[in-house]
Amino acid sequence: MTTQGDSHPIPADPADPSMRVRTGARGGARRLLLGSVTVVALGAAGWVVSSPHPGDWLPGLGPSSKDVQSPSVIGSPLPTSQANPNPFDVKRLFPATRPIDLENYKGKLAAAQQGPECVQALQDTARALLPSGACQGYLAVEFSRQDGKVVTSATVLRFASDQDSAKVAQLMRGQGTVVRWVQADGNFATDPSTPAAPTGPASPPATGPSPTPAPTGPAAKADQPPRVEAVRHYVTVTSSRFQDGHSAATPQDQQDLDQATRAVSYTVGAAFIWS
Repeated sequence: MTTQGDSHPIPADPADPSMRVRTGARGGARRLLLGSVTVVALGAAGWVVSSPHPGDWLPGLGPSSKDVQSPSVIGSPLPTSQANPNPFDVKRLFPATRPIDLENYKGKLAAAQQGPECVQALQDTARALLPSGACQGYLAVEFSRQDGKVVTSATVLRFASDQDSAKVAQLMRGQGTVVRWVQADGNFATDPSTPAAPTGPASPPATGPSPTPAPTGPAAKADQPPRVEAVRHYVTVTSSRFQDGHSAATPQDQQDLDQATRAVSYTVGAAFIWS
C-alpha cells in the first residue's frame, strides 16, 4: 500500500519490525525534544520564582548587595610587593556586600582598621610575643551577628614567612586576650573586656540603697581565650562577646559565642589560603 507523495510502501502489518524501529525512532526524538523544552521552561520558571528582592537574605550567600552600606575603614592598606602581590586590604578581602552565612550563623562587617604597625593591634602584654621586625602589618575587623546580639573581633597579622606565623600562633595560644578589640567606630577599645565608657556630663552621686554587688562566678568571667590559627604566613586571632556586655552564663550563651567565633575564624582564614 502506498500514500500520495510517498514512494515507499507502508506495510499493512503493524507488527512489521522495521515499522516499529522507524516509528519508535521518530517518537523518541519527539519525546526528547518535548522533554528538553519542558526542562528549559521549568528552569526559566524556577529562576523567576527564586530571584530575590533587593535586600533579601540568600541562603548560603547572605543579603543581596543593593543598599548594603560599607562601614568606614580606619587606616590605609599596605603597599603591594613581589612577595605579596595581592592587596592586603579590608575592602578587597572582606567587602560589606559579602556577609557571612555559615553553620546557622549570619553576620556582616561592622567595623575595620588596618595599618603597618602590628603592635597597635596587640595588648601590651602580647607585644613581646612578636619577633622583632617579623610582623609586616595587620587587619582588624568586627562582625556583627544578624540580630545584633553577638559581635566578633578578628585580627590578622601578616608575617614574612610561614615559619614565623606558625611560631607566633603557637606562642599566642592559651595566652588569653592578646589583641585589642575593634569598636563600632573602627577604633580600638582601651580594655577589650570592658565596654566603652559613656560620654557626656558626669552623673550626680547616687543616693538611696547601695548598688547590687558585681556578679561573681561564671557570669563575671572576662573574654575567653581567642581562637588562634596560622594560615600560610598570616595569623588570625578571633573571639566573640555579647553586645550588651554580659558573659556566657548558660550553655546556650556559650554555644552562641562558640558558633560565631568558628564561623568568623573560618571565613577570615579562608580569605588568605591563596593570598
